[in-house]
Amino acid sequence: MILIGFLASHEWRLEIPFVVAVGILLVFMGLSAANFVSVAQVHGSTGVEATASVGYLGLASNGTLSDNGTARAWINVTVVNPSSRSLQLDTVIYKLWIEDLPREAGFAVGRTDVPIQNGTTTRWIYLAYSGSNTSSGISVPAFGRATVPLVVDLMARLDPYTFAAVQNITGFAVSHGVSPTAIPSELFILTSLYIDGAPPPDSPTAALYLTDIVRIVTAQGTNYGA
Repeated sequence: MILIGFLASHEWRLEIPFVVAVGILLVFMGLSAANFVSVAQVHGSTGVEATASVGYLGLASNGTLSDNGTARAWINVTVVNPSSRSLQLDTVIYKLWIEDLPREAGFAVGRTDVPIQNGTTTRWIYLAYSGSNTSSGISVPAFGRATVPLVVDLMARLDPYTFAAVQNITGFAVSHGVSPTAIPSELFILTSLYIDGAPPPDSPTAALYLTDIVRIVTAQGTNYGA
């Protein structure tokens, strides 16, 4: 039996089924015991750290977002790789909600919000940005980290419905003395990466568990849906 020393004792019991299954599959795929250990370490240690901020371009003289303005989100997704294997970033999926201040103030807004229960208080958030990026081509070095910087613009001509909602929320904030950039937000990130040197399945229609050996999916935040 191969014992994986990097797992804490309280985590080992939870990892036994995964490690055994992966070990059997990798042996059949021709990997050495050392390679098996390094691949298992990647699965157990890779993480993601992401931040987001929103700025507004083309403000009117009263500080509100004009019809030809832009609500721009800067999302930085950093993959942390403490293992001995380098990684290739495949996909970043992002969702960014902003707090719907008019809804929380009791106004009928006519848009789809997501409730978040916080004790006896209910927050309402609106999905302002969502999408994916598959073109970064970023490599994450062994024992290192790499960042994918995303810039996402929301404009009326591209998405009039979402833009109108954000315009309403930011306008409400300005009317109550709150800067639009101070509106609370919630970020969800899901990343997919491939492990360098781990052999891919022979066929694109291979069973998913074969793909899962060489691919890592890691997330940050809560996916509140649409």
